[in-house]
Amino acid sequence: MIGVLLALVFIFFLFDRIIMPLYTRQGSEHPIPSLMGLTVAEAKARADSAGFRIVEETPKLGSHVPEGTIIEQHPFAESLAKSGRTIRVIPAMGAKPNVTPDVVGLDLRDAQLQCRNAGLSSGDSDVRYRFSERAPKGTVVAQEPRAGETLKPGSAVKLTISMGPQPAHFYVPYLMEKPLNDARTILREAGLKLGKIVRKETDLYPSNTVIAQSPKSGDEVESGAAIDVVVAVPMPKTEEKEAD
Repeated sequence: MIGVLLALVFIFFLFDRIIMPLYTRQGSEHPIPSLMGLTVAEAKARADSAGFRIVEETPKLGSHVPEGTIIEQHPFAESLAKSGRTIRVIPAMGAKPNVTPDVVGLDLRDAQLQCRNAGLSSGDSDVRYRFSERAPKGTVVAQEPRAGETLKPGSAVKLTISMGPQPAHFYVPYLMEKPLNDARTILREAGLKLGKIVRKETDLYPSNTVIAQSPKSGDEVESGAAIDVVVAVPMPKTEEKEAD
């Protein structure tokens, strides 16, 4: 008799303290709704209707989404939680415009670094050159847009670099055995430009070096004259014939 009584007490204790709480908790949990892509106001309305509440946290920079759109939520959608549970949401921050730095007077590399630090760009294709009586050679004499203007992140800043005072006479520099890129830079600094490029197969010179030029070095030419060059390229390799 005492054994039966103890067994009944144990069953009651098990049912009251373990089975019922588990049953009650399972019954009160609901899937958390997806709030991604909604505005904060829309997210609040959806959460309220599902029996939850939201807390808005510090916005983050979001890519290709409107400002104020939910880009993160915790707990995730479809997670089970009791009614009244707080859902933390993070809205997208609008991309702030970047202010163009003042780079006039800096040398080219420093100016490009300043642009990158400001979230903008300035590559070799954005650089122009001109003679200047006032600006030292190699420094920025003009920029576009001007300093202080606001741009979208990643926008390009065009730079004009001083070539120093314009010389009274222009002479063709010596380009022989110079790498093609170096020859282009030498001509630009001399107020000239690279003209026609002919490639010739040879093993006598390193690949991509100048082996001929026209006009020849020392000739006087007009400002901006084009200098034609011949550039070395490797001879094609010939396969050895197999012995019979």
